[in-house]
Amino acid sequence: MTDVERADKAMTPALIGIDWGSSNLRVALLDSHGALLDRRESPAGVFTVTDGDFASVLWPLCVDWVTQHRVPLLACGMIGSRQGIVDVPYVPCPADVNDLARALGRAELRPGSQYTLFIVPGLKTGSDAAGWDVVRGEETQLLGATVESGNLFVLPGTHSKWMTRGPGGRLESFQTYMTGELFDLLQRHSSLARVMSAPQWSPEAFGHGVSEAREGALENLLFRVRTAGLMERFPSSALADYLSGLLIGAEVKAGLRRFAATDTREPISVLGSAQLTQRYAIALASFGLPVRELAGDAVFSGLMSIARSAGLLVTPRAST
Repeated sequence: MTDVERADKAMTPALIGIDWGSSNLRVALLDSHGALLDRRESPAGVFTVTDGDFASVLWPLCVDWVTQHRVPLLACGMIGSRQGIVDVPYVPCPADVNDLARALGRAELRPGSQYTLFIVPGLKTGSDAAGWDVVRGEETQLLGATVESGNLFVLPGTHSKWMTRGPGGRLESFQTYMTGELFDLLQRHSSLARVMSAPQWSPEAFGHGVSEAREGALENLLFRVRTAGLMERFPSSALADYLSGLLIGAEVKAGLRRFAATDTREPISVLGSAQLTQRYAIALASFGLPVRELAGDAVFSGLMSIARSAGLLVTPRAST
């Protein structure tokens, strides 16, 4: 095989990776090495789909890939939940890529369709006595993250996840914090919203919030957002960042207490959108911890790893 033929083979589409969460949908066309050949996205998350018609939402984003390349479709995220196209049972944590690959769910995009959507199951941890925690989507993102050192990861979002990864990429433990959802509810629908105006990024207000989050109970600290507006401690446009700092600071304090056994001399990896990773990096640094910010596209590398382990990929024939 010539160098040109090897390059063509590497660029041959091998998988359509789908990251379908509660509020967003991202799709990528990947080659056999996991490189992105093309990608598209939509705000049509799982919770926005009506009457369970997921095919009509997904199809416009990738129908040309499907019909032209005839490659498998593999999805992760809330698409595999009870609110999604099919409820795929969780895999117990600890788990590795092979555990997830063996438990893939599947669904027909339309009844009688020749196109099957394979779905990553997600993870669960806990018990009825101790309580349960679950994750869908972030486990795939973490499998795809490439880091040289450190085993503690923070994946901020509507429901932030703190996760640990062991040797060989095995996912060891995780815990969820509803920080993003609480911020949205308090900013939009609580009495605190009455003192806020359109936000303008205020590092000072955010930093104060992170620092004060160490002082006591969050239920008490949150009222300071209201009094900070009443007493004009911060301008109304900075109060959303003050609130954000209090919530993220409280999460970091709780997360570090939960994962105290983790070697915090190694960098803590923060995966996600640049806007969120910046805030978490600032908060973690204020606790004196080294931080590494990573983009959220690792999810597609994770999907490729799972597809490969599950035997979904069709290896192109070598030219003769």
